[in-house]
Amino acid sequence: MNESIFAAIDRSLDVDRMVAACQEVVRTPSLSFEEGNVAAIYLRHLRELGLDTAEIDQNGNVIGVLRGEGNGPSLMVNGHIDHVPAGEMKDPFSGDLVDAGRWDEEGVAIYGRGTCDMKCNVMASAHAIAAIRKAGVKLRGDVVLVADVGEEVDSPLGVPSVIARGIRTDFGLNTESSRGRIHIGHRGKIDVEIIIHGRTSHASEPGNGVNAVFQAAPFLDELQRYAKTLKDDDVLGPATVTLISMKSTPDNGTAVVPDRCIIRVDRRYVRGESAESCERELRGILDNLATGNPGFRYELQVIVHYPMMWVEPGNPVVKAALRARQSVTGRQDTVASWRFGVNGTFMCAAGIPTVGLGPGNEKWAHTPDEHILVADLVEACGIWSRMIVDICETA
Repeated sequence: MNESIFAAIDRSLDVDRMVAACQEVVRTPSLSFEEGNVAAIYLRHLRELGLDTAEIDQNGNVIGVLRGEGNGPSLMVNGHIDHVPAGEMKDPFSGDLVDAGRWDEEGVAIYGRGTCDMKCNVMASAHAIAAIRKAGVKLRGDVVLVADVGEEVDSPLGVPSVIARGIRTDFGLNTESSRGRIHIGHRGKIDVEIIIHGRTSHASEPGNGVNAVFQAAPFLDELQRYAKTLKDDDVLGPATVTLISMKSTPDNGTAVVPDRCIIRVDRRYVRGESAESCERELRGILDNLATGNPGFRYELQVIVHYPMMWVEPGNPVVKAALRARQSVTGRQDTVASWRFGVNGTFMCAAGIPTVGLGPGNEKWAHTPDEHILVADLVEACGIWSRMIVDICETA
């Protein structure tokens, strides 16, 4: 790797300007499907940073392009610009610079909802791309920045819609927080709704009905036993299954034995499994219960499928990310994975090998203590710029 080129790119990164831009977007609330105001800020910054094109598409995604000469590999850099509700977080949109010692960390951090998850990551990546242009480095391949909407609610209007309209690249980079480590995937997920049926009666005469909650009780026992049998993946971690909600109906305070028990189950799967195999296993548990209880009736529907993300460790995009990280930190590293899902999975599914690498510790995402270290943002910019040059090649 050409260290003189990277030194010039590092000098071209305006850290104060980047930090101020990160604070600006954190101070602009952007719940899912309410990203319009913050999208306009990103668009303005992309244009001010000198990207060749910048637009907001019909779904609200911000797309910027740094054009290469058209004779080299291209890279899509992705992150989302929505955030989860603030809850009881104190001053969630302050964007203040604070001493990170309150979290037993060193340095200065930007505080607020959407800092590490992940509006600061997106803005910093834009500045990393712009630093390449400012340093006078011409690339062979294009760099496409996609700042997308609706990620927190698994919306197809984000990066899946961008890819569907024909914007594609040879490789991908997802900038979700990863503590600066190289992530090559995450577990897949199905969110399943199960309705177990009973029969109503007056609560004073429960024997005249079939209580759906009692009908469901054996399934809960079996679900816990099933959870102990699931496999563990040496990169992606353990496959899991957990009950995430349960309610009965009718539930209006009247004296009625409930005739439906509605259960939501979250099933995370790993390599060697699939959404279909997980669904079959859950149906198998229910079918076995029905065999021993002729009155047992159920319905099962997969509400959400979030695909597993996986890119082979030997893929060029993974090797480029590892080289870039070692160049900046001086440390060799192994690959890792996220515990949660990211939009990189849709890039991989579309045939765009995608690696994850982002500043910030993902454990702070969705918490009242959400923040991101300024030093982590600066380090990530150095890694990203090296990776981009490595992948897209210098002209």
